[in-house]
Amino acid sequence: MSDRGNGTVLVLGATGQVGVCILRRLARAGRPMIALCRHPPADSLPGIEWLARDLRQPLDLGTAKAEMAIHATGAWHLPPHLAALRAAGVRRLVCFSSTSKVTKAESSSAAERNIAGRLAAAEKAVAESGMAWTVLRPTLIYGLGLDQNVSAAARFIRRWHFFPLAGPGRGLRQPVHADDLAAAAVRLLEDDTHAGRSFDIAGGETMTYRAMIEQIFIVLGLKPRFLRLPGLGAVPGRIGAVAQRMEQDLSVDNNEVWQELGLLPRTYLAAGRADLGSAAT
Repeated sequence: MSDRGNGTVLVLGATGQVGVCILRRLARAGRPMIALCRHPPADSLPGIEWLARDLRQPLDLGTAKAEMAIHATGAWHLPPHLAALRAAGVRRLVCFSSTSKVTKAESSSAAERNIAGRLAAAEKAVAESGMAWTVLRPTLIYGLGLDQNVSAAARFIRRWHFFPLAGPGRGLRQPVHADDLAAAAVRLLEDDTHAGRSFDIAGGETMTYRAMIEQIFIVLGLKPRFLRLPGLGAVPGRIGAVAQRMEQDLSVDNNEVWQELGLLPRTYLAAGRADLGSAAT
């Protein structure tokens, strides 16, 4: 363990679902923070210095200094800014990637294959950054109603009171709460024993795709209703690719990182409607 308990933390992607949870945890710990996003919020937690920055443009941190950084948005945005982070004093970096690096590498969707390639390239750049780095590859993230998987399904169900399936929906899933990911990232900042390592990281429960969707119905107080559309997987592009993955096992060996960090991920939708955020209203 290193003595970084009071060091300033730079958070990139600070208004995304994982970024918000990271800021909350750092604020509770009284840690100084510099938060980057395109549009800083009008209301904020205490102790945060906000910088309005677009990671699609060259990153100018001005006189800002930080010892540690967490990149909590698309990993492909990070490589052009690694030199700027080093110049700002960052020596410890935790970067969120995704298991999509593997699961979408052979997708029928060219756009998804492109995402997988960009994730792989970003991880390679991080590994060559010269900083003490750790990469976390989450599975399917949920928790604040901002994701495009569980929350998108909840919005569809709330509006239409059914959900389409291409097949039986037997593919395995391990949804992971954004705040559990934040807990892991914050713990890793002060733990050099995990530097230079990458981890797949998932939630505390493994279930079929259908069971994952059924639980959304139950949380919303609705009877589960599914419409079988066998041809859905043949639709070109992302819709077809998503339908095909409903039958694919996307589970990972999840115990190592949680055990090593001394953390326990929560079960799926443990907080009920609160875990769906605005998607439940």
